[in-house]
Amino acid sequence: MTPKVTALALLGAVSLLGPILEAWITGRIEPLSKFDVGLTLVSISLIFWWYHVDKREHDYRAGPLMNAGVVALSMVALPIYFIRSRGWRRGLVTTVLAAALLAVMFGLGELGERIGAALAPSGLITWSYTTAGREP
Repeated sequence: MTPKVTALALLGAVSLLGPILEAWITGRIEPLSKFDVGLTLVSISLIFWWYHVDKREHDYRAGPLMNAGVVALSMVALPIYFIRSRGWRRGLVTTVLAAALLAVMFGLGELGERIGAALAPSGLITWSYTTAGREP
């Protein structure tokens, strides 16, 4: 498995397993909890790793502003990077693929919340904003 595929696979695992672990360890699933912030930092690291490997593959020399942008504002910086490193056509196609990947990650997170709620030891789960008010 290439480093880029490994980074994306680990990002998917974090999206799915993070909420499950949060429910199991804390007994609830909350947005912006300390656990959630930790998972976000891990996810940002994986995104930056993928970007760094991709940058090397495309022989793209990014400045410090682009590197910081990928860490701080990936949703804005990555489409710019895709267009600058691949040209308009391939950059737009890559941006659409990245948006689809983002949707998959959100879906994995939602699935992880539902699995976590079902497997939590206490059975008392505080649902996040995405599932508020619904029964599992």
